[in-house]
Amino acid sequence: MIYMANNYTPRRAAPSGDPAPRRSTSRDTGYPSSSREYAPRDSRYTPDNRAGAPRDSQYSSQNRPVRAPRPAAPRQEEEDLYIRRRPPQTRRRRKKSGPPLLPILVLVLLVAIAVAIVFAVRGCSSKPEDGGSSSSSQASQAAPEGSGASGDSSAGSAAPTPSPVPDDPTPAPQEEPSAAPEQAGNLMIVGDTAYEYYNFNEDAANDYILAVTGAGDKLSGTATVYDMIIPTSIDIDLPESYLEKFSSQINSNDQRKAIEDYIYPSIQSINSSVKTVSIYDTLKAHANEYLYFRTDHHWTALGAYYAYVEFCEARGFDPVPLEDFEKKEFEGYLGSFYSSSSEAMAALGNNPDTVEAYVPKPNVTLYVMQENGEELPDWPLIADADTYSAGNKYLAFCGGDQPYEEITNNDMTDGPSCIVVKESFGNCFIPYLVNHYKKVYVVDYRYYDSTVTQLARDKGVDDVICVNNISMTRNEGLVDQFTAIF
Repeated sequence: MIYMANNYTPRRAAPSGDPAPRRSTSRDTGYPSSSREYAPRDSRYTPDNRAGAPRDSQYSSQNRPVRAPRPAAPRQEEEDLYIRRRPPQTRRRRKKSGPPLLPILVLVLLVAIAVAIVFAVRGCSSKPEDGGSSSSSQASQAAPEGSGASGDSSAGSAAPTPSPVPDDPTPAPQEEPSAAPEQAGNLMIVGDTAYEYYNFNEDAANDYILAVTGAGDKLSGTATVYDMIIPTSIDIDLPESYLEKFSSQINSNDQRKAIEDYIYPSIQSINSSVKTVSIYDTLKAHANEYLYFRTDHHWTALGAYYAYVEFCEARGFDPVPLEDFEKKEFEGYLGSFYSSSSEAMAALGNNPDTVEAYVPKPNVTLYVMQENGEELPDWPLIADADTYSAGNKYLAFCGGDQPYEEITNNDMTDGPSCIVVKESFGNCFIPYLVNHYKKVYVVDYRYYDSTVTQLARDKGVDDVICVNNISMTRNEGLVDQFTAIF
């Protein structure tokens, strides 16, 4: 059975009942790759293609919208920065290291000696070691109120400290699946789990880079732009040893290399004001957990939570511990992979997914503007997906894919605001943000008819957060739509 791209794009939620199908439009490019095959260029990104399995054009090219030819971008000196390959870097986790201990000890000793000398000259009878005590007292007096520097245990005005979120998790060894990979249309089936391939497209990646950096330029002085690229399950769930073992059968490129060695360094080279949020290592460290669906191309709300923790670090927020959210489960989910072909149905049908949702504590209001102009003034942030059919349960998050939404934290009297520019991967990420923003404006770049730049100015937002899955960055039609939104 031929894989149908339009089945690969989730439908948007209807005002009531089971989500209604969206009519097919020229913008429903779905989730496919570009029809243009990647050809390595000298001195540029080499994607470590893992295979020689033939690419199937039915995955994308037939369903990509017809576009007017795009004028060639000028190859200026600035652009040369992003097409130049960066040397591979050793992956590193950000560690919050404190100041060097030895210089501090030396400084403290010198201060103590100086204080002792001063006291001696003034005829003070205190012992030299009292100088250190005096110094500590002065330091505590100089500390701002509520800073916690004072040893007064009666000071109860300080805000409670959230439970710590583990930093630098040590990944457990990934066990190789016992089953060999099998082809199911354009998908790869391993046991009861499906995976999509990723093929790097340099032209589309470069256009995405220019779109993000251009957004940073247009929003300069208005809002800070954050960019988060989400890897798909094949590189996270499967150990590298398995991908290498079956490299002759797996037609997929290295996602970490595409994100961390090409796209992100290029963005930083062109516009350092854009904040890139690296989540690949974090997801890989938790690879043995339920981060991606078996029967669907999306990540789970748990995977989105770990990405939220990384965003909080980049933004300077304290992430809310996972246990502080109310957990809901909607069983029996058979997603886009399952519906793609008869082979996938046979392999995946006996082990459906569970959609897990983490509901934030604040009282929030979700306003939805649908593509047909209908307004839903108070839609649930997490809908009851038990009432949805097996193929639509992912639409529990934020009303599904809508052109425009507004989320208000009614418990926050004042606070920052943001715009989230996303496709369907962003839906389960957004609920975590309401803990930190008074207003969250949501734009799906595939359906929104205005510009994010104007919206940011009109609403006076602080941040613009771009949340995109990596497959979007290889699809020229989607990248064009993303570019136009700014």
